[in-house]
This record gives sequence, C-alpha cells and structure tokens, in this order.
Amino acid sequence: MTLFSRILYTAIAGALLAASVLLIGVAIWRTATGFWTGDGALDTMLDGIGLIIIAVAVADVGKFLFEEEVVNDRELRRPAEARGSLTKFMTIIIIALSLESLVLITKASQTRMSDIVYPGLLILLAVLAMVGLGLFQKLSQNATAAIPPERDEGEKKPEADRARSAARKKAG
Repeated sequence: MTLFSRILYTAIAGALLAASVLLIGVAIWRTATGFWTGDGALDTMLDGIGLIIIAVAVADVGKFLFEEEVVNDRELRRPAEARGSLTKFMTIIIIALSLESLVLITKASQTRMSDIVYPGLLILLAVLAMVGLGLFQKLSQNATAAIPPERDEGEKKPEADRARSAARKKAG
C-alpha cells in the first residue's frame, strides 16, 4: 500500500473517531439539558442512547478501516480475507441496526403503538441483514475451502500439519 493511501485511511479513521466523540458529547449535552430543564427526561435519554449507538458504530467503522487498510495492510487478495473483512463490517452494521431499533421500539411504546411500525421494520431489516450475512458465509465457504493457503517453498509446515502427516503414515 502506498504512503498516500495509508495517510488517507488514517485521516478518514481519525475523522470518523472525531465525529464519534462529538456525537457522544452531543448525547451527553442533550441528556443533561433534558434533565436540568425537566422537559421529557426519558425522551432525551433515549435520544442520547440512540446517538451513542450511532457513535459506537461510526467509531467501529473507523477502527475497522484503520486496522484493515493501515495496520494490516490488506488488499484482500484471498477469498478468506475478503470474507472476514465483510463479516466484521456487516456485524458492526447489524449490531447498530438492532440496538437502534430497540431504542426506537422503547420510544414508540411510550407514545402511540401505531408508531411501532418503523422500528419493527428496522428490526426486520437487521434480521434480514443477518440472514444475508449467514447466506454469504455459507456460499463463500466453498470458495474459501477450494483455495489452499499459500506457503513459501522453504517454509516449514505448522505443528498441526506435521502431526496429521505423522498420523496418516501410522494409519497407512
């Protein structure tokens, strides 16, 4: 990876982390203001929780980008690497959707039950995303298993491979 790419991804990850910290600050400020003024303390607290959930998701995406692009310097040449990266990213999104839908269900149950449709659809979307991720994992498992791991010619086999080879020789 080029130096420019590393600097760019570091800046993006830093900006996402800064946005996350600002969101947490706004959540704390709004919640504190709601308690001080007495205007809908529960609503402001639920809004604060929603903002913190979004902040955690944004921070996780920034951390993911930094780890994948800067620290690990991955270009996703192998299906297993792409599968692992996509799984991490989608897990972040699914968790954020699930938590946000729970907050919205709690808020909707405080007012009118007719407002529960949107949070219900949001939790359905989280479930569909999880099912889609599981389907992706199942379908991509064959592609991952079909490609053997790369080894250098002079590299020694790991201990587990040597033990398997010795067990095969004994059995055969």
